[in-house]
Amino acid sequence: MAFHLAPGSVVHRTTTLHGYSAIVMVERYVGGRWELAAELPRAAEEITDDVAREKLGEAVDEPSRFAVPPETGVTGGLKARLDQLDSMIDTTVAWLRAGAAGSDTELAWARYQSSDYDYELDTREALRDAAGLLSQMVKHRATLAARAEMRRRKRESEDD
Repeated sequence: MAFHLAPGSVVHRTTTLHGYSAIVMVERYVGGRWELAAELPRAAEEITDDVAREKLGEAVDEPSRFAVPPETGVTGGLKARLDQLDSMIDTTVAWLRAGAAGSDTELAWARYQSSDYDYELDTREALRDAAGLLSQMVKHRATLAARAEMRRRKRESEDD
């Protein structure tokens, strides 16, 4: 875990994901708690644990939810991954459908460069990004399903 100070004195921490060190997650300390951040701000500077402790106190010692193993009893394996992707796909589709409703007409009434206009542009960008994420999840789900089918067939042929 490493700590970083961003402009405005916001402390961020980077943590490798438990079980997969190639992924580093970013959190920032806001409102008395650590919350997920999209990325480390460009101007953030790495600080020592002691400097972070001076700014945040005991919050520095709170474990990151990304650094600890998942709760016991959480199922793993290919079937669980497919079920998880199905759930994420369903949730993303529901969010997209709700968020997209009225988007075409909303931008038309907003005054150019107003906060309403900017909000609608931001919403459209979020919807496009979510649609891209949805596409990726569907591709991953298809790949995992094909691998599961190949495994099943291989087991069947070995059992014969």
